[in-house]
Amino acid sequence: MTDLSTQPSTGDLPPISAISVPDLNVSVREVFGLDTDMTVPAFSIRTDHVPPIDPAYLFDHDTTLAILAGFAFNRRVMVQGFHGTGKSSMWSRLPPG
Repeated sequence: MTDLSTQPSTGDLPPISAISVPDLNVSVREVFGLDTDMTVPAFSIRTDHVPPIDPAYLFDHDTTLAILAGFAFNRRVMVQGFHGTGKSSMWSRLPPG
């Protein structure tokens, strides 16, 4: 996992305009720990719109794959569920990309 002590503070991050499109692909297996060979687009730098990595956050397997497949193939994904089930926090925990 990522060492949180090495992550820059929000004040040290570049502006959101620093990069406008994803500039690399990352392994879903390495980033999310899911058993798949899928790669997804990502940004090489973190801006202040991306929260620090939370190593305690657990991604739901099926929901995460659906969202990442939408990113990988430029498709829309609808996430639905009861209030308090993690829909908003899921989006905030995805890495840049």
